[in-house]
Amino acid sequence: MAWFTTADGCRIHYELEGEGPLLALTPGGRQDMGSVGSLAFALAKGVRVLSWDRRNTGVSELWLDGASEQQTWADDLADLIGHLGLGPAWLAGGSAGCRVSTLTATRGPEAVRGLIVWSTSGGPYGCQHLGYTYHVPYIMAAEHGGMAEVAKTPFFRDRIAANPDNRARLLDADPAAFIATMKRWNESFYHRPEQSLAGVDDTALRRLKIPTLIFEGGDDIHPASVSQAMARLIPGAQHVPSAWPHGEWMDRFTGRSADSIFELYPRMAPAILEFVAKHEGG
Repeated sequence: MAWFTTADGCRIHYELEGEGPLLALTPGGRQDMGSVGSLAFALAKGVRVLSWDRRNTGVSELWLDGASEQQTWADDLADLIGHLGLGPAWLAGGSAGCRVSTLTATRGPEAVRGLIVWSTSGGPYGCQHLGYTYHVPYIMAAEHGGMAEVAKTPFFRDRIAANPDNRARLLDADPAAFIATMKRWNESFYHRPEQSLAGVDDTALRRLKIPTLIFEGGDDIHPASVSQAMARLIPGAQHVPSAWPHGEWMDRFTGRSADSIFELYPRMAPAILEFVAKHEGG
């Protein structure tokens, strides 16, 4: 395992595989790097893939502070790329991975060569759904039974199982401070007309001057209207159809099929590698 310690002392797990220009692959939700492992494997045939567990995901450490978890992840990614000395990097990801990659491009442009995103999230319903899912169950658990109750939730139970040191970090937290943090982080998901992509100002997208590939969205949380808006806002962005049929995605996304949506991700690899090669002169 390779580890990076952030400026504020959080230890983050990452892995590198493949050769070529660096591509940082960020999972969606609070998923660990294993969720995009099949895509990382496919991409490693043409680029050097940086996979990482953001703080509060995978085996990385819990860190329950800061103004915005999304912005903290973005700053961590820029710092990690700088630490490796392999940048600037192509940034790729879907849903939360899209938001983090895009925020990194707006907040730490020196670390970024280009942007490749899918499952672009936004709109009133998408923002409401994500804000609730990320934060409200844990606020309610803390209000009901303090941090011991939070530790019993499936998400935090898994974080402790992946990294036992996280137990003390969680249980030592002050419940009132934890609730305040969750509410503060939730504000990043309030729907705002000036933010087509949740948590990212449209004016920041207009200022981007990097090659950008956007796969069309296709569900209520990641609607096509958001990917289309991003393509209009980012100068020169290329907007392409989804790499899978809408019905197949929805069956997996809604749970009508037991198959994982992540098994679809390698279908994007040819288009991603072709896009990178085009702009790298290969």
